[in-house]
Amino acid sequence: MSGTRTLCCHVTTATVSFAAFYLIVNMLILVDIIRMVSLDKEAFSVHYHESKATRSQRVFDISTTILMLVLMLISAVLVLFSKRKGPMFVLPFVLTMFVELSQSCLSLFDGAWGLPWTHKYREILQIVKSQRRVDRWNEEDIGQFTMEYSVLFMMVILLKVYVLNVSMRCFYALKAESMAAVSVDTGKTVTVKLPSYDVALKMKAQDTPPSYYEA
Repeated sequence: MSGTRTLCCHVTTATVSFAAFYLIVNMLILVDIIRMVSLDKEAFSVHYHESKATRSQRVFDISTTILMLVLMLISAVLVLFSKRKGPMFVLPFVLTMFVELSQSCLSLFDGAWGLPWTHKYREILQIVKSQRRVDRWNEEDIGQFTMEYSVLFMMVILLKVYVLNVSMRCFYALKAESMAAVSVDTGKTVTVKLPSYDVALKMKAQDTPPSYYEA
């Protein structure tokens, strides 16, 4: 993790910007989930073999989603104080980004492993079909949609990898600055109190050397 600059700014500034963006987006998602739950809407149901999720499954899904959003909000808020508090305030955000990236990659194998509040391939496909008011697509339309979804998905993955890399570099940069500041604050110098010229002439060879002390 070398270098303290990314694109056109410092890694600390970039990490704080990403944290502020995640803070706003996750806050909006959390408010939207709470609003839908208060209106008793089943917008976040888990699919098990094409069967409708039970009430307990929906409760578990919504509760874990809210818990993860709250943890992401806390980690993003801590980053905003990292410049004054030190590198440990960036570490929760780094871990959160690693978990989010891992879940995004796992969603390629099974949609249920993805992030709870993100739409999966099948869900987006159904949304597009409903908007176009068609029940079935031909092979050409399916291929076009799959290509567009794949490109968008890879761009999102690369963006998350970039954010994770920048946040880790920010952690090491703040850690290096903190260690440098500690070494300067605790550094000691040895000061020797030399005698005057007249006193030095009167001193004998067997006299004790001049005293010294640490400052």
